[in-house]
Order: sequence, then C-alpha cells, then structure tokens
Amino acid sequence: METSQADTSLRQMQNRQPAERRLLDQLEDRLREFKAEVAERPFPYLAIAFLAGFASWTFPVRLVFLALTRLVSFLLGPAILLMGILKISELFSEPAGRT
Repeated sequence: METSQADTSLRQMQNRQPAERRLLDQLEDRLREFKAEVAERPFPYLAIAFLAGFASWTFPVRLVFLALTRLVSFLLGPAILLMGILKISELFSEPAGRT
C-alpha cells in the first residue's frame, strides 16, 4: 500500500515538472527581455524608480496600512453582526420539514 502511494506521488511530481519547467522558462525569458529593455532605455526606468522612492519617502506605506487596518477593524464588527442576523433569520425562515 505504501509503495502505491509513493508511486502515485512520484507520478504526480513527474507530471508537474514539465508545467513548472515551462513556467520557469517563461519567467526567465521575460526577465531577459526586461533586462534588455532596461539596458536599452535606462532613463525611464531610473525615473520610475526615483519617483517610487520619493513617494515612499514622503508618504510612508505604513500610514496606508494603518488606515486600512483601522477601516477594516471599524467595519468588521457590524459586518459580523449583520452576518449573524442573516443566519438567524435563515434558520427561523426555513420550513420545519427541511433540515
């Protein structure tokens, strides 16, 4: 029984390997293309990197995460309460014969 499970897992790994290999090949090709494009025209990419660094320096990402966390925590309580009310209404609105 153990050998059949081992054989099955080995076959699954062998079936996955070509798909993973194709994905890795595609990623490598795109990375090579990106490197070639950056080598061809470095100034637009330098400008993008500079603007991204400047924006992250002047408007820290932690402020965005803090705002999102506060918003989610503010809305989470009413959302859970609403889901509970809907579940209770579903429970009482079902006919007695259906369970």
